[in-house]
Amino acid sequence: MSALQDIAVKVIGPGGLSGNVEALLHEIATLLAALATEGRSSSIDLQGLPLTPADREYLRQRLGAGEVRALVNALGPSEVRETAYRGVWWVTHRNAADELCAELIEVTPVPQILLADRQEIVDALERLRLCLCDGAARGP
Repeated sequence: MSALQDIAVKVIGPGGLSGNVEALLHEIATLLAALATEGRSSSIDLQGLPLTPADREYLRQRLGAGEVRALVNALGPSEVRETAYRGVWWVTHRNAADELCAELIEVTPVPQILLADRQEIVDALERLRLCLCDGAARGP
């Protein structure tokens, strides 16, 4: 028989809110200050936090929507959404079966998934040069 203190209890407030969103917003503000003053990027793994579905929706409302939204298809769809606060991004990664694999708040000028890899840039340059050579050989 287990003791009462061994029973997990999760307190949920009105509307299904746990009260964790305000603390999370303060953490985001701290990370945004570090980005602004030190140029240090950070991220918060939302799946590792005790958030209810209502918390997630409330967080989305509080962070708002920015001007940028990007979809990336690599090993499954990823969505990068800028919030109303520049430098704060909501990033979700899904697998090929469309199951949520990761959900992050990234505090950074540009999320890493959107940056082109240096070797990919070199490869692109080589392909473009080949394309240009092929086009020049064909003529008008």
